[in-house]
Parts: sequence; structure tokens; C-alpha cells
Amino acid sequence: MFTDDGTAWDNVGHLFSGECLATTAGLTAAAEALGLLSPRSFPRTDHAGQSEEARDPLSHDRRWLDLCVSLRDHEFLGPQARQVLGDADPAITGPALDAARALRAVQTRTPAGRHLRPGDLVARYRDGDHRGVWRDLGAVDALDDVWRAEAEQVAELTMERVRRNASSLTAALIACGWPVIDKQALSGPADDVEDLLRELEQITGSPVPPALAAYWRIVGTIDLVPRGTWNAPFPPGVPEQLAVADPLEITDLSTAWFSVEEWQEESEDLHPEIVGPLEITIAADYLHKANISGGAPYSVWLPHAGADPLVRDEEHCLTFTDYLRRAFAGKGFLRLDQQDEWVAHGVTRDQFAEMTGWLESVEYEHIEF
Repeated sequence: MFTDDGTAWDNVGHLFSGECLATTAGLTAAAEALGLLSPRSFPRTDHAGQSEEARDPLSHDRRWLDLCVSLRDHEFLGPQARQVLGDADPAITGPALDAARALRAVQTRTPAGRHLRPGDLVARYRDGDHRGVWRDLGAVDALDDVWRAEAEQVAELTMERVRRNASSLTAALIACGWPVIDKQALSGPADDVEDLLRELEQITGSPVPPALAAYWRIVGTIDLVPRGTWNAPFPPGVPEQLAVADPLEITDLSTAWFSVEEWQEESEDLHPEIVGPLEITIAADYLHKANISGGAPYSVWLPHAGADPLVRDEEHCLTFTDYLRRAFAGKGFLRLDQQDEWVAHGVTRDQFAEMTGWLESVEYEHIEF
């Protein structure tokens, strides 16, 4: 990258083409190249032998600066791009990041570009076209005022149905012995939810996505994690293997607010575009839910200019609304499709039969949303 003839960009810039970034191998190679743009990637004793370009690549070649700015929110390369920007001279990166931040704000305010008559989506949703309406909302990257007003009404109707499903399912699970209590599972919206939503909009510079805001206003919390059994046996007849089947948990905004405070602390000495998206934790990952050391928690990233953000670090790569749909279709469990994994951990046919039979015994009134 730095020792062959030509500039570093001439040598490896092709790694960041769309064709290369479309493959896992290409992403890996691009990440390696990004890692070499940061001064911390070289031992301190080697600084004297480095070329001027290697010591300060973003100042030496504007193309690297533009690349890192463009990749700062990339799903895979974003963290490394932001690290490179954070290590570079703020006098160089600051103006570029300010310009990118301003451009994002303008793009967020750009009309969706699709004609929509007020009331169309709400009427379709009430007529039963639930998935079709959310599919149309998901196709709009940035909601204008008309689309946002419609999305907010649809989201309210959706989360009213989610609340009814949550109440019915929780009662059915508890009746069949699932070791949670109603007060834990459905504690309701936070008392300060409206204040927190307004503050969150001020912090991120963008309205909270309608699906998420409506959930926090109307449902608040769903928590089916059997934490009371972590140091005690499961009730007789209830299959404890379901503890690792990812029972549904989505915290209220007040509980998740620590994520906002951590992001604000990181932002004190860094440009907001270097800190990266505000990752709000909404649930522990499936292993932590079973009191086993696991991975990153499930989160949503803000700002999000659309209606329905992705649930991050969860393997099914679903939007928030589809994530809820999957959970309720699985009677509160999101990893019922991972039986091969359970077999590898010693789950027997008899235990599978026990789980299947127990789940079949859980009957609740499911309302489509």
C-alpha cells in the first residue's frame, strides 16, 4: 500500500469499489487497508522510517478523507473509518465532517418523491393490508411531512395491536408455567417517555422513527426473559432449553437511556460524526438472556430518517416491526429455527419433543399487525 510505486490510493483504492465491497473477501481486504490509514497501526519506533503519506494519509491525499467520511456509517467498515477520522488532524477532518453532516440534514428533509394522499395508508392498514403498508413505508428512506404523519398514525394502530398481543401471550405463557410475572413482563410505558422522546429528537437532530416512538409510548416494555430461574430450577414440565431460544425483550426508553448518556460522553471530545450512530440498546442478546456470556446487545441506530429501523446485532436482520412479528409468531421466542445449534449442545429428541409439546400448549389470541 505504501511501499510499492505510486500512491497508496493508486495501489489499493480499487478495494473500495462497489464490486469489491459486495463480497465478504472484499470487505475484509478493505478493512485491512483502512486499518493502515491510522497512525496507531504502526509501532512508535517505525515513525521515522515512514513516508510522509503513511504518517498522515488523509492530509496527503483528499481521496482518503472523502472515502472515510463516506464510510463513517457503513455497516461493516464504519467503525474503522471513524477511528481513522478520529486519529487524523481535526483541522482537516472537521470541515469535511461538518459539510457531510449538513448534507445529511438536507437529504433527510428531501420529500419522499412518491405521491401520497393523507389517509391512504391508514385506510389500507385498517382494511387488513398490514404488511403491505409497512412494506411501502419501508421503501421510503427519508419521510417528508406527509409520509411521517401517515407513518405515525399507522405506527400507533400497529403498536395498539402489539400491546394486545403482548398481554394475551404473556397471560398464556404464565398459565403454562413460563417463569415470569406479569408485572415484570409488561410494566408499561415509562412515565417520562414524552420528555425523553423530545430530548432524543433534540440530541439526534431527527424525529424518532414512528415505529419505535409508538412502541415506547404505547407498549413500553416487553420482557419474557426468565431471569428468576438463573439461580433456580425451572418449574416442572417447562422445558428449560427454551431459555436460549431468545425470549422476547424490548426495554422502555427510560431503561435504555444509559445508551444515550454513554454516546453523549463519547461525543464530548469528538466530532459527532466520528462518534458514529447513537446505538440504543433494546435487549440483551440471546445468550445473556440465558445467563451465559454472549455478544453485543440488540440495538437500534439513530438518527434514522425512515419509519422502521433495523434491529442490529440480531441474526435475522429484521426491521423493528418485523422483529416483533417474528417474536409473536414464535410465541415469544425468536430462535426456534436454531435446532441444529441445540443438537450440537446435546439437546435430545425427547427434549425436542418436550419443547414442541409445551409450545403447542401455549394458546393465545394472535392479532395480525
